[in-house]
Amino acid sequence: MANIRSVEDYKEFLKENRELLHKNAVRIKDLSPDDDWILDEEWDRIYEQEFFKHMKV
Repeated sequence: MANIRSVEDYKEFLKENRELLHKNAVRIKDLSPDDDWILDEEWDRIYEQEFFKHMKV
């Protein structure tokens, strides 16, 4: 993976890898309702933690 040190680096990485990211992405609506990944509440905690970490000014 690219050495990302700034927001601009990250944007460039996304731009350069857009097709690959789309190709490998999984839409949650395509997963079954009983999929372990959907049922795992750990993801909710991680997303919440990351959201609040980045919202601090």
